[in-house]
Amino acid sequence: MNDRLPVNDIPTNVAHATMESKDDAPPPGFVALPFRSGYMGQFGTLYFDEARGVIGTRVGERHLNNLDIAHGGMLATLADTAIGAAMIRAAGRERPAVTAHLGLDYLGSVRPGDWLEAHVALDKMGARLRFATCRLMVDERCVLKANATFAVLNAPA
Repeated sequence: MNDRLPVNDIPTNVAHATMESKDDAPPPGFVALPFRSGYMGQFGTLYFDEARGVIGTRVGERHLNNLDIAHGGMLATLADTAIGAAMIRAAGRERPAVTAHLGLDYLGSVRPGDWLEAHVALDKMGARLRFATCRLMVDERCVLKANATFAVLNAPA
């Protein structure tokens, strides 16, 4: 996944990042991340709490499957994006990395209106491979566990 969030350069005034409604407002401490184009531009607003290093979003209609719960692909996208963003914060952009493996365990459902947080732990930041885990949380409830391996890209020739 090449569409990474620049969480180490979060602007204080984000003109393009807008909430879908007042009900989508994040908890205190979260600021909207810059609006993205492409695939992530369709995802909806992501928020970042710098003090805790957590990315969050409010689950809306766009995220639901035909059972009216968050689509598994939406949860996978959030976990993958949060892991990549944490790696960028830790290693910078000089040696970007891409997802080589993403393993997921779905532990619970996520409903419309839920505030969903991605908590990432970097396990190893190697020169060629990076490893991390992510837990997606709704309040104190873990709804997804992810483990990921990212491959560090070679410098362009």
